[in-house]
This record gives sequence, structure tokens and C-alpha cells, in this order.
Amino acid sequence: MNNIINNTLVFLWEPAGSGIRLLRCFGNSPVLTVPDQLNGKKITEIGAYCFSRSRPKFSEKIYKSIFIDIRNVTTTQENGLSFNDSSFDFSLFGTELDGTFLEEVTLPEEITTLHNAAFYNCRKLKKLSVGTRISGIGSDEFMNDTHLEHLIIRGKDTEPSELSLILERITENITVSFCPNDSSTPESILFFPEYYEWLDEISPAHIFSRSIHGEGFRMSFENSVLNYRKYDSCFDNALTVESPESLCKIALNRLRWPSGLENIFKEKYETAIETHLNTAFSLAIKSKDFSLLQFICEHFSPDMTVLSEAMEHCIETDWSEGNAFLMEQKHNIFSEKTFEFDLDF
Repeated sequence: MNNIINNTLVFLWEPAGSGIRLLRCFGNSPVLTVPDQLNGKKITEIGAYCFSRSRPKFSEKIYKSIFIDIRNVTTTQENGLSFNDSSFDFSLFGTELDGTFLEEVTLPEEITTLHNAAFYNCRKLKKLSVGTRISGIGSDEFMNDTHLEHLIIRGKDTEPSELSLILERITENITVSFCPNDSSTPESILFFPEYYEWLDEISPAHIFSRSIHGEGFRMSFENSVLNYRKYDSCFDNALTVESPESLCKIALNRLRWPSGLENIFKEKYETAIETHLNTAFSLAIKSKDFSLLQFICEHFSPDMTVLSEAMEHCIETDWSEGNAFLMEQKHNIFSEKTFEFDLDF
């Protein structure tokens, strides 16, 4: 067990093969970028319960190591005392970067393994950024992460990754961005609606039928690579089961980042947006996403009523930039034309 102080951050770690397994982090910011290396070795694993609200259960040997390194006191073995986790004040390290505090986490490229429940009960976590080398993911990895809404894959959408493994463990709505070469500009963005399962009893003999809702989009992979045709083919079923908001998120992302988008699916996405144009505007206004607002106005034809309602929504959310843009759109489209007649008698 080791500890490294890095600026205002403290990392507890242990060796893992030729790399390092991160065990716990301490700091003062809810936005954490885990460094690539500690003590000259690459961080390759995230330990069990590393970021969870539940602190990892370290062995007594590990606690003794921390106690000696940080407090510089006589070893418990020398004075014959037993040492346990309840005896140690973790506030010596600073604020625990756990599920009660963390909002964004960026993991290094070399991470290959997320051990059990590494992000369990991270109820404030909103954004997670990972590389493409993750190959092992434990159980209960993202359970109860109810605010996790954005997953960034730092790789191309044509590059193999274990995104499917991650998505299997995230049951909530999640937006996935592919950002190759550490670019902040996404190559592609996809929305994966929540999924859940239930059991229906179909006979007195207690035989059950297992049903899963919404898992189709998460099955859109071949050889660990996203298959856009499979993803787009799920939209017909989504039209019957998903909310207008989810439908608009799916359709707008595919239309704005049309990687591999075939015309037959493009038309279905466009029809869905035209059907739920009010909802599409609400999404842009709620997030104050000016580029999305522009996209909707440029690619669709809102009538006077839809534009007026969108402007009222902007006022309610105190978004003056969006309101000004919509006022201009309304003027350009619906202003009365004046005609001049030059009558020469």
C-alpha cells in the first residue's frame, strides 16, 4: 500500500503487475483527472469501491502502512496494539473523492480494469471520460449512479472498445460521445435510453417470462465495434415505447452526427423530429445549447405557434441569447412583406 501526494491530490494505491491499482483519492475539487502515472508506473486498474460512497475495506496491513507513513509514529507491532480502520482519521488526506462529492472523472488511457463497484453509489457523478483499453469490468460498477448522463470515449467510433460492457452496467439514460485524439470536438454522439427488466408469471407452476425494455440500442455492436445500422434499426421499436424526449435525443444526435446514416433511417429520424418539434426545442432551451437550437431552425420548419412557445420557454429559463435568435428567425420567416407599386400614368 502506498500514498502519493500530487499537488492538492492524494492517491492511495498498490502494485498490480507492472502497473498500479488505484485504491482511493483525496482532494478538494469535484472534477478529477486521474494522472497517467504514479511513482513512475502507469495506473492500469481502478480498485474495488475506489470512488464509491462506501470506503474500500483495506486490510490491517494496509492501515498500518498508511499510519506509519503519514503519522510517522512507532509501529503498532512494536507496542503490541491492534490497528483497525476505525482508528484512522482519513481527513488527514483531505476530502474523499467519492460518490458524495465527485461530479466528473477522467480516467487515464492505460486503464484496463474497473474492479467491482468502483463507481457504486456515485450519486453526484455526471460525466465520465475513459480510453479504449478497458477490457475488464466488475459487477455493480455504476449501480445507483442516477445522475451519470455523459460518457466520453476517447477514441474513434470505428475503433474497438468495450463500450458495450460499460453500457450493460449503466441502466439509466446515457449520452455517449466519441472524441478521438483527446479532442474536445466529438466525432459522433449517441443517446442510449434507459433499460430495465421484469419477470411475468405465466403459469400456476411459477414459470416466469423475462422481459427487457430498451436494451436494443445497447446490443448494437459487432466485434466490440459500434454497428450504426443495428443502432438505427432499433428506432422503429423505440417509436412505440420511448418518450418524445428520448426519441428527440436519439434522432437529433444521429442527424447532427450522421456517421454511417442511411437515407431510410434519416427520413425516419426527420419525421420523428417534425412530429415532436416542441420537444426538440425544449431540449435545446433546457440545456441552453445554441448550436442545437440553430440546427433545429435550419433543418426544420417551425410554424408561428411553435416558435412563439419556444420563445416563451426561453424567457422562463432566462436565456436571452436563445430568445433573441428565435425572435430573429420569427421575423425572417413570418414578417409581412411590403409591396411597392410604381404606377406610371
